[in-house]
Amino acid sequence: MPRLNWAIGHYVENIGNTTLRFLEIWNTDKFQDISLNQWLALTPPELVKAHLGFSDEMISKLSKTKNTVVGPA
Repeated sequence: MPRLNWAIGHYVENIGNTTLRFLEIWNTDKFQDISLNQWLALTPPELVKAHLGFSDEMISKLSKTKNTVVGPA
């Protein structure tokens, strides 16, 4: 089980063909879930292009609303 540094953003992707079960445990009473996709979509496109080199096409695919992942109950 990997241990991630609390101050570094991370991304989890299921690359297998079975159900991924992911448990996050935090030693805090405050949790913030930030979507990089949404953050970039809400950033002025000129800045995203200048700093990350994204094309207009790539920027148009960014979502201004955050997708919530919910598994089966």
